[in-house]
Amino acid sequence: MITVVGTVVSEITYKHGEDGRTNAFFRINSTERRYNTALGDWEDGETLWLGVSCWRKLADSVKTTLSKGDPVIVQGKLRIRQYEKDDVKRQAFSLDALHVGLDLSRVQSLGSAPLVEPRAGDLAEEPVPF
Repeated sequence: MITVVGTVVSEITYKHGEDGRTNAFFRINSTERRYNTALGDWEDGETLWLGVSCWRKLADSVKTTLSKGDPVIVQGKLRIRQYEKDDVKRQAFSLDALHVGLDLSRVQSLGSAPLVEPRAGDLAEEPVPF
């Protein structure tokens, strides 16, 4: 089980299987940030690219919630697939996601904007606590 903090870098693909199971797939990248003491500044390190597969209820939620460019935190099972291309042995990494969420530390907030426009008659009433 691993947790990866990254960014959605592809569109979300969503499929219904013949068995009724739903699947959502997207790609993320995660770039290491480290402090370079010689320069006195932060710099980018290596970038990890992963395919993420989600199933059933998680797939349904991902389809309606995420989009390309969103910062995410994904937890799941790491899968490594080995293959050969142009006579070179390669590896592809993917995650079978168990949990996916927006990384709220990297999302711009809506601020204090009202979620619903008030109507003229609403202004005279006492606010209702949530």
